[in-house]
Amino acid sequence: MTYQNPKATYVCINYGDAADVALMSDDISKIPYLKRLSNATVNTIKASITLSMCINFAAIVLSLMEVLTPTTGALVHNAGSCFVVLIAALLYDRKFD
Repeated sequence: MTYQNPKATYVCINYGDAADVALMSDDISKIPYLKRLSNATVNTIKASITLSMCINFAAIVLSLMEVLTPTTGALVHNAGSCFVVLIAALLYDRKFD
């Protein structure tokens, strides 16, 4: 089954074979769930990138103002990475009604 997105490219949904998305059962009623999960994933990626850029920008400004030392700058950077991972973990076992 192929779904054509007018803004992008083709997405191939297959049953267990190599594809962009592989359904592991014969239940095609999960395709709307798959679409909602895909949208949530894209939104999560955008939010994570925005958050990490904001944290890094703030850390650069604070470093230029000599508020952050190299050690605290590294800690702030790693904390930002942890936030991104935690946001991504919110996608795990997400239920859409």
